[in-house]
Amino acid sequence: MVNPKDSIKYTSVVSRKYHFYYKDLEQQLSDFMSDVFKLKATIKGPLFYSINNIPLDEMMHAEFFIPIHEDYLDVTEDMHFHSYFCIDRMISTCDLADYEASTETAYGELLHYMESNYLRQTTPIFHIVSGDRTLPYLFIKIGVGAQSAEEIWL
Repeated sequence: MVNPKDSIKYTSVVSRKYHFYYKDLEQQLSDFMSDVFKLKATIKGPLFYSINNIPLDEMMHAEFFIPIHEDYLDVTEDMHFHSYFCIDRMISTCDLADYEASTETAYGELLHYMESNYLRQTTPIFHIVSGDRTLPYLFIKIGVGAQSAEEIWL
């Protein structure tokens, strides 16, 4: 089921960009969180990340984000501190099953919804890690905008 009215809105977010082999995602996420904890940051929201390419060569370009309580944090040279992170006009779905196998189905559901509603993708695909060890799940979100008449008819 697609939620047609979603967003991502957080204050005080730390992020870092990564390039890695797709099977190393969990290790890279763990490394990111370890580096955030080394900065003595206090986590206040869920870990989320964007996939910034289609990993046809099995290499992913991603950016990892984590909301923190601190109003400001001195971060390392390869990290960024965002005082505010907001994306409106997003569609989303929840992925409860095995991530690797079911994420492709979730992507297909979102892309089909976009096509059926004459929407175009305006952001990378975001994954919001939720749940706990007994029931982990992902919210998968994509920013969208209306297609122009030219896009619809051509």
